[in-house]
Amino acid sequence: MSDVSQTEGKPLPEFEVPSLAGEANEEMFSKVKYLVEAQGVEVSFASRPDQDPDIKGFYSGKLIWVRPEESRAQQLKTLLHEVAHYYSEGVFRIPRADAETIAESVAFTIGAHFGFDTGTRSFPYVALWAKDKKVLEANLAAIRKVAGKIIDALEQTANKMTGVA
Repeated sequence: MSDVSQTEGKPLPEFEVPSLAGEANEEMFSKVKYLVEAQGVEVSFASRPDQDPDIKGFYSGKLIWVRPEESRAQQLKTLLHEVAHYYSEGVFRIPRADAETIAESVAFTIGAHFGFDTGTRSFPYVALWAKDKKVLEANLAAIRKVAGKIIDALEQTANKMTGVA
């Protein structure tokens, strides 16, 4: 194996995972928030100045935290990601690369289903965690299962919120 100093060629570009800019679909935002709050999960947007600024949010048991300083689009994408962690079975027992790949892929899938494009952030984020395509391939069934479960739940939530049976 060679050290990087023993190689030739142009340095690889730095890998960037940009934040989403702009507004979000507030109706979708409300549905996602309502969905998890109805299950006893607190959704917090409280300021946490001590938190690493690269961390956009987290899920911990019965709490989802989303960084309030981010754009509304980034907040919705982060909320979808953390909700995906909540819905993922064994999220705290699987390798972090798997958990992050599943959560971000699910966030992208849900966003796409409801017309919210998260690809600008989701694709590089998944690439960061699933450096080996086998990680993504190994988690496709879980991505499909979790995304389907959340999409179904959001569609039922929409009916509950509008009073349609």
